[in-house]
This record gives sequence, structure tokens and C-alpha cells, in this order.
Amino acid sequence: MGWLGVCLLFVGIALFCNGVAAIVKMDAKTTAFINLVTGTIIVVGNFISLAKADFIDTLAYNNIAAGFLFGFTYLFIAANFIFKLDLRAFGNYSICVAVFAAISAAFCFFNGIFPLGILWTAWAVLWLEGFLELSAGIKGLSKIFPALSILEGIFAAGIPGIMMLFNVWP
Repeated sequence: MGWLGVCLLFVGIALFCNGVAAIVKMDAKTTAFINLVTGTIIVVGNFISLAKADFIDTLAYNNIAAGFLFGFTYLFIAANFIFKLDLRAFGNYSICVAVFAAISAAFCFFNGIFPLGILWTAWAVLWLEGFLELSAGIKGLSKIFPALSILEGIFAAGIPGIMMLFNVWP
């Protein structure tokens, strides 16, 4: 789980920074860099994983797909912060990823991989929030996002990532 630990460490930092930036009303361009770095690391790493993948192991491709969805999330966020794009496109992307995350959570729970199932559930909630706020127009959620981003950055990405890097993830 070493590579996943690296990815989650950066995801945790990006989520934490995005949440804090939203709370203190920081210019979004300020956090674009960490999102760009996070997305780039994950996407490049997943291209390497794709090149090394065993064509018979379909679960390896599932893991690569998940990595690309995470990586492109942060590249999309960085682009939105830099170019001030219409965020509805990111909201639409988010519902697709939320569905993948919910299916991944169900797969993990069904197969007894409960810690990862809990993480997938948390991530599904965050992506769903992105869709509901940005595409479905439920603006009251904008007050929830910063705290949710910080909490998920710490508990659903940062701490699990560090645990994976120290090989103590359950």
C-alpha cells in the first residue's frame, strides 16, 4: 500500500489546504499549486502503474482507474482555481466519481475490507457534496465543504496515508 500511502498523503494536504483556504477566504489561486502538484504526482504515478500492470489482474486496473479519478480531481480543481472555469463541469465530474467511490465502498465492505470501505464512503460523500453544491445548485452546502474538506483531509486521507507509509494500516 506504499503508493496509495503517498497519494493519500498528498490528497490529505490538498484537502486540508483547500478547506482552510475556503474558511479564511483565501484567493483560490493560492491553493492551486498544491492541487496541481497532488494531481500531477497521482496521474504520473498511475501512468507508470498502467505501464507495469498485469493484463490478467483486472483489480489492478480498478486501482489505476481510482488513482486517475483522484489525480484528475486535483488537476481539475487546480485548473478551476487558475482559470476560473465554470464549476458546474467539476460538479458533474464529481457525481461520476462519487458513484465509482460508492461502488468501491460496497465492494470493499462485501469483501471484508472494512477500513478501505470506510474511506471510500467518506470520499463518496465529499464528491457527492461537490455535485450537489456545484451542479445541483444547493448553495447551503458551501458552508459545510470547508469543514468536510479539512476533516476528510486529516481522517480519510492524511492519517491513513501516513499509516500506509509506516505499514500499520489495518
